[in-house]
Amino acid sequence: MVLIFLLIGEVSLSGVNTTNLWLETPRWSSQFYNEAEADLFVDRFRIGGRFLLDAENLRDTLRRIGITQRYLGYEGDDVSLWLGNYYETLGHGLVLSSFEDKPLRIDRNLDGGRLQWASQYVGVEVLAGRMLTEDKVTRDDWLYAVNATILPIENLELGAIYLRRDATQDADTLFGRAFEEWAEENLTLRLWRFDLTAAAAQRFTWGRRSADGWVGTNNIKGLGLTASLSYSQKGIGILLEAKDYRGLAGGINAPPPCNPDAESINQGADEQGYHLALNLAPWDWLWVDASYSSAWDSTRESTLDRIGVEPRIDLAGHTFIPFFTLIEREIPGALNTENDRLEAGLSYETLIRDFSLHLKGSYRHVKEVTEAWDEPRVLVELGWRSFAVSGGGVAEIKGEPELWPWGAIRYNAYPFDLTLSYGRFKGEYICKNGVCAYELPFEGIKADVTLYF
Repeated sequence: MVLIFLLIGEVSLSGVNTTNLWLETPRWSSQFYNEAEADLFVDRFRIGGRFLLDAENLRDTLRRIGITQRYLGYEGDDVSLWLGNYYETLGHGLVLSSFEDKPLRIDRNLDGGRLQWASQYVGVEVLAGRMLTEDKVTRDDWLYAVNATILPIENLELGAIYLRRDATQDADTLFGRAFEEWAEENLTLRLWRFDLTAAAAQRFTWGRRSADGWVGTNNIKGLGLTASLSYSQKGIGILLEAKDYRGLAGGINAPPPCNPDAESINQGADEQGYHLALNLAPWDWLWVDASYSSAWDSTRESTLDRIGVEPRIDLAGHTFIPFFTLIEREIPGALNTENDRLEAGLSYETLIRDFSLHLKGSYRHVKEVTEAWDEPRVLVELGWRSFAVSGGGVAEIKGEPELWPWGAIRYNAYPFDLTLSYGRFKGEYICKNGVCAYELPFEGIKADVTLYF
């Protein structure tokens, strides 16, 4: 097939190879991870794949070697076709959100096909595939979706999505093939200085016969609503987001968390809340970002509140960023054991010819159910052209202080990006699209090498 492509058009090749090496103290045990991805472009065609050699167990216990993705695509003026592995988020993500995040170790790629057609006023997309599950080895049952968008007038876009997902892995199929259905309706309206987006989703799971007809395996019936309204003009911006999700934790979607940290309470199983953000720029040298978000479940046993303020002051090439964040979290059984966190600090940045300097210091107070502690943090970064040197650390004060110092050097000039670091890395709780995980602690030497071609 590749030879056929070479005969019919202009050819280009691009790709990236990422290598991670860990030497963990005190025994200096080594861990290795390498991922290579290449794409061959021939006119409107694209063929590529991803090869993985996973020989590390620091981030998970899975070890793999082989081709993990392969795909073939065609991009026309109005029509595009994709076969193989791909990522796709439909609408607002209430129904389907297939995405990848390497720091979170999340890979929700679909294996199947996607066909898209678009004109000036109408767009239609049909897709099918099986999503990679959390174990990164097996795949979920087949899902099929249709996504239609209409632009009846210049500033209005309407969308409708239907998705069917087979559910034979966890359903009683004596009475027929079990499945679940999802639907989403959404709109985007731009009027003067206002932007309005809104979406509603419904979920029905069918599997067992009863007196009431076909009902879900766990009688799951979901409903979700989300909306955002923003206003902007010179010197001011306002954003208001709201959510109400019940029964939408399906493992294939990612309802918008309406939270600046992208953290949700239970990924749409039962949560309501809102987020208000204010951006002010009264003068050219001053910007102020402030936000408040609150979320809860229907029982009010789980709550998540966050307030943050971050001014930015630019004075003659020197930038000062004081910041303050307060999080109050009460989520029984959650992955993150923190209940409350208060953090305040100051960041400084400047650029003098080819030299850049970044200094950041902060102080955290963290509280869990049974204990509380303080965490002073410091970061220093110095850059010169393609080189950068950085260092920092965390002091965890619980009676006897525990220190987490580290240092790193980086060279970044195409086609290479090389980082060497050594020290104790405390790890962090990070989120994306309402899905969260821990970046695990590590002590030793790390080498991260990226090669582009």
